[in-house]
Amino acid sequence: MVSNNINPYNIPMQAAGQPQMGGVNPSMQAGIDAQAVKQSVDHSYLANRVKASEEGNPNMTLGLTLATWYALAQAMDKFGPKCAGDYDKSVLGRIGAWGDKVQTKFTNTAVGKGVQKVWHGVEKSWNWLTGKSKLAYAVTNTPTQAEWKFAKSTGAGLKGFLAMDTDQLFGYFMKPVDDVQKLEQFGYTKDQIDKVANSLKGLNKTDKAAALAKEELKALGIKDASIDKIFNKKGVHGLNEYSKHIKARKLGFRNLAEYEAVTKDSLANVEKMYQALLKADDKLCITAKRASGTFGKVKAHLFGRKVAIPELRNKFIATLGKGNKTRLGRFLPKAFGYFLEGTTNRFAGGKLAVFMQAAIFGDMLANSFIAPKGEKFKTFMERFVNDFSYFMAMPFAYMAMHKVGGMKYAGLDKKGVETYRAALKAFNEKAKAGGFATKADYKAAKKALSGMLKADVKNPITRFFKGIGRFINMGNETRAAYKSASKMNLNLLRKIPNFLKNLGGVPLRIALPMMVIVPVIAKACTKAENKVFGKPTKSVLDEEKEPEQLPEQQIASQSNNNPFNNQPTVIPNTPTNLLNMYQNGQRYQTPQSTVTNNVNNTTIINGEQKDDDGKVLEPVRTYIPSPVGVQLKGEDPTKGQAALARADLAEKQALETLAMNW
Repeated sequence: MVSNNINPYNIPMQAAGQPQMGGVNPSMQAGIDAQAVKQSVDHSYLANRVKASEEGNPNMTLGLTLATWYALAQAMDKFGPKCAGDYDKSVLGRIGAWGDKVQTKFTNTAVGKGVQKVWHGVEKSWNWLTGKSKLAYAVTNTPTQAEWKFAKSTGAGLKGFLAMDTDQLFGYFMKPVDDVQKLEQFGYTKDQIDKVANSLKGLNKTDKAAALAKEELKALGIKDASIDKIFNKKGVHGLNEYSKHIKARKLGFRNLAEYEAVTKDSLANVEKMYQALLKADDKLCITAKRASGTFGKVKAHLFGRKVAIPELRNKFIATLGKGNKTRLGRFLPKAFGYFLEGTTNRFAGGKLAVFMQAAIFGDMLANSFIAPKGEKFKTFMERFVNDFSYFMAMPFAYMAMHKVGGMKYAGLDKKGVETYRAALKAFNEKAKAGGFATKADYKAAKKALSGMLKADVKNPITRFFKGIGRFINMGNETRAAYKSASKMNLNLLRKIPNFLKNLGGVPLRIALPMMVIVPVIAKACTKAENKVFGKPTKSVLDEEKEPEQLPEQQIASQSNNNPFNNQPTVIPNTPTNLLNMYQNGQRYQTPQSTVTNNVNNTTIINGEQKDDDGKVLEPVRTYIPSPVGVQLKGEDPTKGQAALARADLAEKQALETLAMNW
């Protein structure tokens, strides 16, 4: 350890003409500039979008959120019945009919015929390409499929949301009636419900459940004699089970078994669900969150739902494009429903789901209120487009990702992909059940599956893109691990590779749409909105600007960012390194000069500072103080600083020795 007497304040020193070996910037040592990374993240589009919502008044935002939630929830209660009735007379049917009318008139014009000709040409060219290119065919016709239920519904767009919501509504309907208010599902009026409620007064819990079960079957059209027979034989449980069979048929299914098979995977059976609704009883409606008493009525008003069968059917017709003739006529009702779902969460969903959209509206309105005068509308419109383009772009982003992932199937046609998936399903079921007698049997079956997927593709470019498709689809549609029946097995360890694939693949398939594709779409939509309504002074697209630095701050910043910030500037032609001069055969010429200091009445003669009496004062320094400020250190200097201090001391001793010899 070097004593601090040499350099008590650890002031960086340098000999004139000799660079001091200084430390390297820690950020350069690490190879990554942490501050630059932070700035890059801070300036990202998503980060700035979040920061754009940080300045609002939290209380104002909360109040506006609650008000918006209530308004949207109640407004969609009024909108729902307008979708019911005959499709052509419903609001969805009228929008589709208008689209049919516009396209029909436009198609008969010269411009319309030209557009149609170009469109048919594009379709023909793409069909030709898909016939020639295995990759183009795979991207178009055999996209990969998500296995996670939520991801499936999101990727399916409005169809997915509607399928999940209908599945939930059917579930409400199939439950036994546990409150008299739920009899409105079967068309009971208020007077009828009140009459049944009066008949239940004074009954215990068991008798009340039996009376409601009987009333439910009666409402479903079952005669009293049959109801009593079932009750006497199987009790309340028998009544409830029998009502499930009747309800399944009322919903349009052949029997309870078909209902359970379809709703087991509602997204894969959307068409079957629609076909059932075509045969469902129009007099039925499905209710949720209904209960008696004041609290029950308040709960029903705030959170309850009532969806008629015709309303649900017409939403399926619009979403699946079943009710109109032209492309525009089929597109507009679906687009309208998608817009409502994106802005309210209630085209297909309950009132609790509205909270998410209400929070977005609350933030949007709060920031619009605090915007400068004359920019409130521009601010609202920009945030409206920006916020909801995120939601609406999400299904397209997931769809695009799985289209690219479909390249893994290059070389297989639709039938080939279906065959492969059926074989994969059978393989996984057998593996999970421990059906492979030996590991060799498992490996042989696994190799056969790999061969099916490879599809005997020889082209290296096609094989390369198949690899990209497999990478994007990592952890999805995987082959189950081998399961040994031996007591001393490694079954848990065999699952680790698939677990790691999921660990990498799931975040990848979430990040690609949300962090890459969706922001690009949202930003483009917002820029287009700015062209129409104008860009507000404080835009969600603005990147955060760094504060301007004062001159001294700029110097310090440059010094800190310089990897050689501890190395001094060499003053040329200054003989300071006497050891090097001695080795080169050069002699040090002692400067003969006299300088008078008028302030202290001292004189510097031949490098020595003397007072009026000729007493030698402190010797002239042979170093130039560093421009870097004083850095106070503890008692324990670093190894580098200790080495520099020893070098200074050695040079000082060498100079004294040379001076005596010369």
